[in-house]
Amino acid sequence: MQKNKTMKEDKLEQFVRNNADEFNSLETPELAWEAIEKKLPAAKQVPVRKIWPYAWKAAAAILIFASAWLLNDYTDYKKSSGDNSASSSVASNPDLTELSDAEAYYTSQIYSKQAELASYAKEHPEIIDDLKKEFVEMDKDKEELKKDLTESNADEKVIEAIILSYRVKIEILDQMLTELRKAKESNVNQKPVETSL
Repeated sequence: MQKNKTMKEDKLEQFVRNNADEFNSLETPELAWEAIEKKLPAAKQVPVRKIWPYAWKAAAAILIFASAWLLNDYTDYKKSSGDNSASSSVASNPDLTELSDAEAYYTSQIYSKQAELASYAKEHPEIIDDLKKEFVEMDKDKEELKKDLTESNADEKVIEAIILSYRVKIEILDQMLTELRKAKESNVNQKPVETSL
């Protein structure tokens, strides 16, 4: 049986060798490959997720959290390191009590507006940077006014100037928020118009 099998293989092998040139001369028609490609399943494209939008949001959240943490530490430090003479003078002078209450109110207003403004930071980071620089300068001026306050024995004009510095900050923040809201609304309202023919 094996002899018969090897004999068949030998005949087949001999036939292939004799006709090898004829086998190699045939080429596939071009349309055959196109038909094969059409029958193949389409390659699936994997969507690429961009990490930058998430990174900006995470960075903004961390910045807000860190700012709140530092503010809390700073106010705790100020409370614990404040000397007793200053606290007794605040209690005895109603103008200083009014200033302390006004500072607490305006500081909370400023922080809430800054938090709202931080949501626009990813779209307009240059505005936020300029605003921070301006506020640093305003804070330096306010510290000078506070030094004058202790030297002038709670002069009412100095107290009004300190309160005015807070109001100016709030007004600047309100103007910035109004402009950014208008810009955002105009971008939303300018949707492309689709026409069909």
